[in-house]
Amino acid sequence: MIFQKFEDIDFNNFPVIIFGSGPAGMTVALELEKKNISSVIIEAGESEYNINSQDQYNGKIIGDNIADLSSSRLRQLGGTSGHWGGWSKPMEAYNFKNWPIEKEDLDPYQARTCSILNIKNQFKKTKLNNYFNQIEFRYSSVRFAEKYMSYIQKSKKIHLILNCQLSHFEGSEKKVQSAICLFNNSSKKIKSKYFILACGGIENSRILLWTKEKNVNLINKNLPIGEYWMNHPWIISGIGLINKKKLKSKLNDQFLDYEGPLHFAASKNLIEEKKILSAAIYMNAKEDTKLYKEIIKDILCIAPKYGKKISHLVFKKDLKCGNIFMNIEEPPSKNNRIKLDPYERDKLNIPIVNLFYKKSKDSLLAAKIFLEEFGSFCINEDLGRIAAKENIYNLDDFENMGGYHHLGGTSMGIDKSISVVNSKLKVHDIDNLYIAGSSNFTTGGYTNPTYTIIQLSLRLADELHSKLNT
Repeated sequence: MIFQKFEDIDFNNFPVIIFGSGPAGMTVALELEKKNISSVIIEAGESEYNINSQDQYNGKIIGDNIADLSSSRLRQLGGTSGHWGGWSKPMEAYNFKNWPIEKEDLDPYQARTCSILNIKNQFKKTKLNNYFNQIEFRYSSVRFAEKYMSYIQKSKKIHLILNCQLSHFEGSEKKVQSAICLFNNSSKKIKSKYFILACGGIENSRILLWTKEKNVNLINKNLPIGEYWMNHPWIISGIGLINKKKLKSKLNDQFLDYEGPLHFAASKNLIEEKKILSAAIYMNAKEDTKLYKEIIKDILCIAPKYGKKISHLVFKKDLKCGNIFMNIEEPPSKNNRIKLDPYERDKLNIPIVNLFYKKSKDSLLAAKIFLEEFGSFCINEDLGRIAAKENIYNLDDFENMGGYHHLGGTSMGIDKSISVVNSKLKVHDIDNLYIAGSSNFTTGGYTNPTYTIIQLSLRLADELHSKLNT
């Protein structure tokens, strides 16, 4: 697999340099090409997974346990899309409450996002009651390296360099003059009109923090770089049994496909009335004899009449039973943050990351209230039963497995004391440096982030096109 050699590229011919080849960076490049704008993608990893390169992502977690910083992301062409789950859905309108943009600002990019992900542009949401909606995700099998590798090789507008690590930016007077990259054991200086940092929800903060240390006059020293970092707590919160026949009847012709997982989300009403964070569950609705027997046994003990009533339906496929997985919003906290290790550096002499992280009582509360209210709803409507796990009632037992969703650190906003980029994703007080990716998220909602990452990246491409044509 041969891509352009560093020494063969005249960077003066490229108005945009993009660091990172994951969904964010690659989307920007592909969209710019459609607008007849050339760009160079610089990827720190190789075309495929390499353990020596991956080790550059090692870091320290200080505080509560969370997935280690290396296994939760990929340093290679296509970025972490190489192992993402594929579940895709736009964020809810109410999740943009503290953003400098609204959902309506991203809606024009929905069709293009679905095209990039090879999914149907349709996301049904059906009201179950005042507190819950049945929602629909789309599954994308796209791996950005697999889908776009050959395309980029043939492109005359997109050039790609692999195994080239961005170290930091140089500049002053509100402008990046050059990017310092490490390539073949030597330092390279790259100049361009615009620079796009799209290295992921941890590396974006790391590089900005290192730039801040190396060039005190370039970045506003008061910007909260690395702060307000978030994850999606992702837990097995219980087991559930749903009468699909009754649910289908309740939803009438809006009934969604029951061959896949069942997704239910808290409505805006539940969130506002109970003052909780966004949350959603999906039930892995597969035939599982052991789980069926387990929950039927519990129901027979707690509600004997109902247990006897439904036990004969188990193997008639009128019931769906499965583990309940929960995706919960995590509140942005100044104390959950990315910092540079004061002593340890990687083999390229860049400080490794220290992630300071504490689980949130608010996320635990959202899980508890959601399951209690949803369980009551199922009982009242005679739709089934929910059995919660004990871990949602005690913060110490609250197992945050994490969704490998690294959010925040360069949050979007107007107030420079709590944000790093503006509504156009430009770094505050720097005219030609933009950030793409999940690090820009101000809040996380319950939805997997990749879909929104692509929407924001398409919007950024429009912004760059406007800048280059004025």
